[in-house]
Amino acid sequence: MVQYNFILASARVETDVQLPITPQRGDIISLSTGVNTPHYLVQRVELFANSSIVNLHVQRFPDQLSAKLAIDGFRNTRNFL
Repeated sequence: MVQYNFILASARVETDVQLPITPQRGDIISLSTGVNTPHYLVQRVELFANSSIVNLHVQRFPDQLSAKLAIDGFRNTRNFL
């Protein structure tokens, strides 16, 4: 089983997280199903050779609504003509 660590501003904030699949850059992760729980945007996936540890560098949002507004707003204005 792969061990995931969440890294926020060079500090480990969550350790030994179990996820069903390996997330990719740009994915949104929540550790529970509630909309009022912290949500994380994956900014970088860091793999180590010959190791079962994966570091996920993330940006934290306090809840699902703030994550949606910040991320959708960023994605919608990137390629605006």
